[in-house]
Amino acid sequence: MSYFRLRRANIFDPPTLLDEFLLSPLCAIVQRLYIILLFLRGAPFRPSKNKPPIRIVCISDTHTHTPQIPDGDLLIHAGDLTNAGTIKDIQAQLDWLNSLPHKHKVIIAGNHDSYFNPKSRQSVDKASGAKLNYYNINYLENQSLQLKFKGPRLLNLYGSPDIPQCGGSDFA
Repeated sequence: MSYFRLRRANIFDPPTLLDEFLLSPLCAIVQRLYIILLFLRGAPFRPSKNKPPIRIVCISDTHTHTPQIPDGDLLIHAGDLTNAGTIKDIQAQLDWLNSLPHKHKVIIAGNHDSYFNPKSRQSVDKASGAKLNYYNINYLENQSLQLKFKGPRLLNLYGSPDIPQCGGSDFA
């Protein structure tokens, strides 16, 4: 491979077109054709210039912590609100999420949020019969939701707490 250094000033420089062609002629040709096709196709999606953008903030794995969250139009918490998954811990996180300024809020359970899975609820939570106060927070469990934003803009979301097998049986 020392012959490549002759065409480049530094071995860390990207390979030249000739280098790529000598290594694999078919790959070099296909890559160039792909670049040309992408250019001819144009941008796959161009957002409307007269509609305001939607700022989405997505977090996960807060595990009962309440970090600083940037402002936005939509806040998605994608699992693991808590460590223990008790109704008390989840309600504390819902209270925190409700205090944030985002217009729309969506949560999806993670493997540590066992209260959301009736099969995995702790005996204390089963006996208490207490219910969660979701405020205006949307909980998605294998369902979709359409949210309206200024502009008027619509956004379709789907949430599922399915996780790969990684310990307990919560949503696995």
